[in-house]
Amino acid sequence: MSGDRPQPDIEELPALPGRVSGDVLALAVRAAGHDGVRPLSEQTVLQARRLPETSASHETGVHLVVRDGTQGPVIGYGHVDTSDPDEPSAELVVDPDQRRRGVGGALLDHVLQRWPQVRLWSHGDLQDARTLYASRGLRVVRELWQMARPLAGEWSDLPDQVELPDGLAVRAYRVGDDDEAWLAVNARAFADHAEQGRTSLADLQDRQHEPWFDPSGFLVVEDTTEVDPDGRARMAAFHWTKVETDHPETGEVYVVGVDPDYQGRGLGTAVTLLGLQHLRAVGVQEATLYVDGDNAAAIATYQRLGFERSAVDVMYAAGDTEA
Repeated sequence: MSGDRPQPDIEELPALPGRVSGDVLALAVRAAGHDGVRPLSEQTVLQARRLPETSASHETGVHLVVRDGTQGPVIGYGHVDTSDPDEPSAELVVDPDQRRRGVGGALLDHVLQRWPQVRLWSHGDLQDARTLYASRGLRVVRELWQMARPLAGEWSDLPDQVELPDGLAVRAYRVGDDDEAWLAVNARAFADHAEQGRTSLADLQDRQHEPWFDPSGFLVVEDTTEVDPDGRARMAAFHWTKVETDHPETGEVYVVGVDPDYQGRGLGTAVTLLGLQHLRAVGVQEATLYVDGDNAAAIATYQRLGFERSAVDVMYAAGDTEA
């Protein structure tokens, strides 16, 4: 950074006022158009949309805003997720027209000073991010792979029938009725996962209100041999699919989970195939998913199902942080 360049002011906000929220989201769109990859995760976008009057005690993030002048447009933004105080995570984005002017470096230095144990996402593993993080002595501690497979044309074969173990049946998710059961199974299935296992009811409801949400594409496998006093069968596994309304040709294996009590019975593969069949039935031509780069078992399963790596996000942290 140039010693002659004035350091930009960085505002820390628990929630974004409406106009600032709009500016931040517009900034993210400009950066995505320039870089070819979205700079912010879905969770961060949802946090940025939550206005101060709708934010509540479940809020566990800090917004960092850099303006062009005192009341000018937003030219830099950062979000720090503090839900795990021992290992916060962050994302940074700078307006493409304002780069190489010290904004990204100032945001990064601010985050590192305030949260020394922070881990920082670089979506798409862009060269500018590599250079910036390396200049502060940060190293890659995690890779998140995006994998893809065709659902139309050559190499798109799927089995006509998916067999479930005896006593198990598949149905569509019931909003409201299934929420608590799903949260419990999700927490058990992803107990060791850095983000997914901490999904809250507010997080779930945020997604249920998104335009892409479709309960018919949220498949639940239940154990019809184990029914509670209210007549509800136990949830054993699920496959939540996602199709963006503005990109209906691409669908996502959004979340696949199996209750630990039902693991080892082939349910992961079966429920994944059920979701892929649903995606193809609604006209999706390509399916994508995200998986940690060190999850060899999951990667091998997805490769057997025809998925190949198509992109990668990386996470950086200080050099003495354990991966």
